This record gives sequence, C-alpha cells and structure tokens, in this order.
Amino acid sequence: MKYLGDLKKKAIASMKADDSHTLMRCLETIDLIECGEVIFLAALERKETRALHVRSDYTFTNPLLQDKFLTLKQDGGKVQIEWRDRR
Repeated sequence: MKYLGDLKKKAIASMKADDSHTLMRCLETIDLIECGEVIFLAALERKETRALHVRSDYTFTNPLLQDKFLTLKQDGGKVQIEWRDRR
C-alpha cells in the first residue's frame, strides 16, 4: 500500500496536461492507481483462500464466509469495507 501511495504522489507531482486529451489520460492514470489500492485492500480483508484468491498465510476456506459478499465503497475520500449477506 505504501508503494501505491508513493507512486500516486509521484505521478500527481509530475503530471502535466497541455490539452484535454492529455488531461483525460492523466486522470485515468490516477484512477487506475486508486483502483489498485481498493483491490489491494479487498485482498487483504479476505482472510481465506477461495477459488482464484489464494493466500499463503490463510490456506483454508472459511465456511462462515460462504454466503457473504465483501463490499467496498468510498465515502469522504476513505474506503469503507464491510461484509454483507448474499441475497
């Protein structure tokens, strides 16, 4: 996470857009870094191995999470993580 944060700061500090097309590309770059941060947080929150999500520190599948969804949303610039029941 620290690496992604440092990368984002460095990218923002060095970005320059002379036209709207370049500005769009700059904003897309920031968006991709932020998506990476959220994916990383979700992977850390899921403390189990299931299907293609494999963690060497959690080698088991947690049966209590069988009917749960991990949801993430951004509120006020901060990512909120919660588990919800499958409907």
